[in-house]
Amino acid sequence: MSMQVSKKKAGDFQTCHDLIPGLPSELAIECLIRVPYQFQPAMKSVCRSWRTFISCSDSSFIQERRRCGKAELLLCLVQPLSPPIPASKPVVETLMVADENKSDGVSQPRVFCTPRFGLSVYNVAMSTWHRVAFPEGEQIPLFCECVVLKDAGKILLIGGWDPETLQPTRDVYVLEFSGRKWRRGAPMKESRSFFACASVGSMKVFVAGGHDDQKNALRSAEVYDVEKDEWSTIPPMTEGRDECQGFAIGTDQRFCVLSGYGTESQGRFRSDGEIYDPATTSWSKIENIWRFPDTSPRGRTAGDFRSSSRLWCFTDTELQMETEDDLRNWTLDLETIQLPMKTVSSDFARGRESEGEEGVMMKMTMGKKIGKWNDVHIPLDFSTLPFSHASIYV
Repeated sequence: MSMQVSKKKAGDFQTCHDLIPGLPSELAIECLIRVPYQFQPAMKSVCRSWRTFISCSDSSFIQERRRCGKAELLLCLVQPLSPPIPASKPVVETLMVADENKSDGVSQPRVFCTPRFGLSVYNVAMSTWHRVAFPEGEQIPLFCECVVLKDAGKILLIGGWDPETLQPTRDVYVLEFSGRKWRRGAPMKESRSFFACASVGSMKVFVAGGHDDQKNALRSAEVYDVEKDEWSTIPPMTEGRDECQGFAIGTDQRFCVLSGYGTESQGRFRSDGEIYDPATTSWSKIENIWRFPDTSPRGRTAGDFRSSSRLWCFTDTELQMETEDDLRNWTLDLETIQLPMKTVSSDFARGRESEGEEGVMMKMTMGKKIGKWNDVHIPLDFSTLPFSHASIYV
């Protein structure tokens, strides 16, 4: 075993003395960071020094696991639980049912159950699934956005619908992966759902667009400083964009909002996007980047980790591309990748034969030039399609 922990890093954990009696702290740290993620909750119950070390608020434990190549990739999915629970305030939809003896229809109400959402985690290294417990008495907002701060070892659930009122919410929940504890974050300044969201830099999260409680497409945008637990308003986009997709792009860490549609053109997705530059606090438009006007970019797009100016679009055989003659204004390249099945969910594609059956998830592993799809088994309890997702090494 190579002892790579620096004297300074070992000194950072000096309060965790006697991690392993009889071993220098550097060597003890090297031992503990190699324990698989699934056993870390049990490790914290061994002694106070182990619990303190694993639950470091600055995520030093996770960073040390990454340094030695032992960090495990977790895919976090916000997805409906099955079966749905009865709604406290039922959603009623009026249907026109044809009467055999009359030419017109008869209005009849249909009551739906409110779905309940959970946060599921797939451990790629161990091929295991589990669901993260939420604080007692609270529920994960429906259709909330999932975003991670990789360096800080945190996952955030932002916005969505209140499970009781079914109205857009400002709520923010923060999960510390090291301590596996939830806390309430400062709420957004504006309620919104189906918006663009992305972490930019080490401790900032940007949100923009989506819609309000009247289904109006929003132009507004905000930034969350996770360390300060504060939201700040930034200049609005030039266009209202509902059901848009967010990315962090470039080495200078800019925020990209892709496609979406306006209030009066629901379902017709825009071909353009907008990029916010924190250095200049201004937006710039990118033209002709989304070429699928009948399809949402949400769940079908991902950033290419090998390039700061390229996006991937995952397509199936029914997704037809509309081409544009003038591509001179492009500042981002969009590369299409054929899915092995009709699915959704970015670089982790999902599918199943019918509702209620176990499914398969296809994971893309990228080589130097091309990628390869691999089967991943999905247990029945985790087979519902996710609304949002993010991945993190821990």
